[in-house]
Amino acid sequence: MGTSTDGSGFSGLVLTYVVRSETRVDEVMAEARKAGATILKPAGALPWGGYGGTFADPDGYVWSLGHSAQGTDQPYAE
Repeated sequence: MGTSTDGSGFSGLVLTYVVRSETRVDEVMAEARKAGATILKPAGALPWGGYGGTFADPDGYVWSLGHSAQGTDQPYAE
């Protein structure tokens, strides 16, 4: 997730947000940064073949944001 290995900064909960395109991943990451989020893992290619990134919102909640061209029946957040 990109949080500290010593365990700080992680509440044990990760919110997952799935969007319809890589472009939308980049847009949401930029919106989050502008709103005061801390980018934990910049958007990029993921080991399993998708595209995504991770950020912590101003309240400290960790969000995993992603897109997969493989998933045709995913429940998208938007």
